[in-house]
Amino acid sequence: MSNSMRQDREKKLAEKRLKMALSADPRLLKKRMIMGYDPGSPEGDQSVNVTLPESPTANIDLRLFNHLNQLKDNKSVQDKIELKKQWLPEYYGYIEGCLAISPSAQNTSLVTLMIWAVDAGQYELAVRIAEYALLNDMVMPEGHSRGIAEFVTEQCANDFNDDIDLAIENAEVIQRIIDLGVGEQMVDQVRAKIFRSLGDALNEAQPVEALNAYKNALRLNSKVGCKKEVTALEKLLNKQLTESSPDATVGSQADSTTVSAAAESDPASTDSTPTE
Repeated sequence: MSNSMRQDREKKLAEKRLKMALSADPRLLKKRMIMGYDPGSPEGDQSVNVTLPESPTANIDLRLFNHLNQLKDNKSVQDKIELKKQWLPEYYGYIEGCLAISPSAQNTSLVTLMIWAVDAGQYELAVRIAEYALLNDMVMPEGHSRGIAEFVTEQCANDFNDDIDLAIENAEVIQRIIDLGVGEQMVDQVRAKIFRSLGDALNEAQPVEALNAYKNALRLNSKVGCKKEVTALEKLLNKQLTESSPDATVGSQADSTTVSAAAESDPASTDSTPTE
């Protein structure tokens, strides 16, 4: 082999090693950790030692890879949630850096951190990432049956529907989640949950809007669990209206906002367990 051919080959191998070192693929990170040398070097040659420039993204991916492994070793869901709450601040700078750059290719690390934000109760952060991810046509990590919008909607709605005070505190976030799902594939049952959350959030402060939200929820799923709230609000609003105008009634005359487009034939979501 001539010197020029040898130099060209070594250059290509070095470029390959550099590309693999900076790759965001956790499998390559794992391979480097296990093998103890660069898998891009010639087969059987473990003596090749190329100095590579450090990549902040590669460092984040490696840190996330290690954290995910720790989560897999923990069987307690509550412990996993606490760990995510503890670790998530370490990624704030990375998240903000990602959100500042658009367009973007698929970023599985960022979407994984979105999942963590939901599980950790950082709903506004989760919605910001979800909005960015959908804008850039990103998808959920492998193993998830729900899309980004449906995952965020269902997981957040479950939390809000279990805690009315939490729903009230996150009224604006709930509206953003509803907007997030417009035009996205989502089963009616999930969309109904978030409309119920909006009704709970507005029940005391904005009863007319709350009634509209509850009615939208029931239109999507009659078993969503807010019929009593509808009856109570209609009674309240009728009383208020009667006091100001004896001939007026509310009932079916309450204005209803248009329900966002829902998936036509998708089965009910079954992927409801928080993941790593």
